[in-house]
Amino acid sequence: MRKLLLLAATPPATGFLVPTATASADLTPMAEPSANQLLAKTQSCKQISNGKYKTDSELGRTAPVCDANGAVWWRADMDIDCDGRHTARCNEQTDPWFQPDTAFPRSDGKPLIADQTHYVVVPSPSNTWRYTSSGIAGASACAVVYNNQVLYASEQLGGNHHRRIPRHPVHLHHLKSS
Repeated sequence: MRKLLLLAATPPATGFLVPTATASADLTPMAEPSANQLLAKTQSCKQISNGKYKTDSELGRTAPVCDANGAVWWRADMDIDCDGRHTARCNEQTDPWFQPDTAFPRSDGKPLIADQTHYVVVPSPSNTWRYTSSGIAGASACAVVYNNQVLYASEQLGGNHHRRIPRHPVHLHHLKSS
């Protein structure tokens, strides 16, 4: 069974993985389900990870991966990622950790174009957590809640899972602050 992925970032942002939806370049926050409805799934944590992740390299391990009846979620900070194809907005000068590839390519086999496609980076499979064991597949859709707004994105495989939860969507800076 595939599940929805919910991510929570600081300031409180949360994301849900919706396996059948597709990411879009439209930056308009979605109306249903509401941010409050999605956040209600994060009120308790049935931990499914074998440990916790760091949200940043200087902090302790405080973020478990949780199951919430059809959703997989965790809290994260709001780092911006711009990996994929080089563009004027996404390159080594705009993102010091830029990587010219993405774990799950577009349908034409090329890396995603981060300033056109919303995506959320999830931790690489490890002894701490394997997203595939939770029914999550690459390039599935994810709902992210940030500042009480919902934005849908696709899921991408992360990097250094021992250090921290990887960076999150490039497009979240387009969401309006409350």
